[in-house]
Amino acid sequence: MLDAEVPTELARPAGLGQLLTFMFPAATAMYAAFNGVQQILLPAQVEALDPAAKVGNLALITALAAIASMVALPIGGAVSDRTRSPFGRRSPWIAVTAVLSAVLLIAIGSATDLVVLTITVVALWFTANFYQGAFAAILPDRVPVARRGLASSVIGLGTPVGILLGVNVASRVSQLWGYAILAVIFVIASAALVFGAREASSEGAIAPARRARRQSEVVRAFFAAFRSTDFRLAFLSRASLSLAYFTVSGYLFYSMQDYIGAGNIPGGDVAVAVATLSTISVATWSVVAMFTGWLADRLDRRKLFVGISAAGLAVSMLVPILSPTWTGMVVYAFLSGAFIGTYFAVDLAVMSLVLPDKHNEGRDFGLLAVATGLPQVLSSVIAGALLTLFGSYIALFCFGAACALVAGLVIMRIRSVR
Repeated sequence: MLDAEVPTELARPAGLGQLLTFMFPAATAMYAAFNGVQQILLPAQVEALDPAAKVGNLALITALAAIASMVALPIGGAVSDRTRSPFGRRSPWIAVTAVLSAVLLIAIGSATDLVVLTITVVALWFTANFYQGAFAAILPDRVPVARRGLASSVIGLGTPVGILLGVNVASRVSQLWGYAILAVIFVIASAALVFGAREASSEGAIAPARRARRQSEVVRAFFAAFRSTDFRLAFLSRASLSLAYFTVSGYLFYSMQDYIGAGNIPGGDVAVAVATLSTISVATWSVVAMFTGWLADRLDRRKLFVGISAAGLAVSMLVPILSPTWTGMVVYAFLSGAFIGTYFAVDLAVMSLVLPDKHNEGRDFGLLAVATGLPQVLSSVIAGALLTLFGSYIALFCFGAACALVAGLVIMRIRSVR
């Protein structure tokens, strides 16, 4: 029960429609920052500072940043699980980390040294993923199970729209302005979520019982969710599909530059070409995502949709191999957008249904989010190794297709979700 002293306007949580209305732009802003930086701004900045070592430098920065994200995601969920304030558990951290992330975005845009660039990018990935850990926990907190497919679809739609916004902003303005615009959008959207969809006070909530434990017991307790078979399978499937996606998308800028060739791109502008492909992918993604989550709820077959999306993504990654042309990349963008859209429309719903501990849903959702961060570490290392060993970007697409197939096979073994 809420404390009697909590003001009524703070104690009254937003309804589902109001909540999703404000979660969508917040998710959009978050993914705009991630993708504008990762796909356009950072690769171009790294190349400008050291053209000869661009692949290795980008791999190192991406790996370190992804390690920071893996640490931040479960911590953001776990810390917010135990936060007690008049503004709820998640909202205070969403507000604080949004502001910190905005400051770091502007600092990155001003960096003129690889060491400074690396430090600020790693710091950004920590704060932004702490934000994501608290943000993701809103779904199991405030959305009924029967409506999670719809909620997953709406929130998931923020990913393609965020990519579209991020890459187009980043490719059409100067470096500093690109970072600054993304920072402002992030803060405004987060403030709208915090104040527009108020969270109920958590001051009167009962915290999980604590007892004195040895350090080894604390660590085991933190990862207790992995005792659940379905949780492990969901983690592995999400990690495999994310590895497929990041191995290819993380090097899309260089793939267009070195594999397709700037001379074979309309206009010869690699940044604009990447933005165009992302726009095609996102447009398809958005159309598919608008009805897939609703249909998954209606049929109560969310797992099946994830399996189909994984198989389809694997097929789409063969297109650039068979047709290493601008037309081939356009077809790839269309197909991958359709199947990634199907995946993200139901992914959050599936993940929310395998959480084994109601008292630690933020922590466990954060652990599942590591299945997205961990592949970023591995993808940068694997991509660099594949390019070094095989000397061709074809290896990236083959590896991505194989990982997507694994993701589809694993997800079908989950028993608690249809």
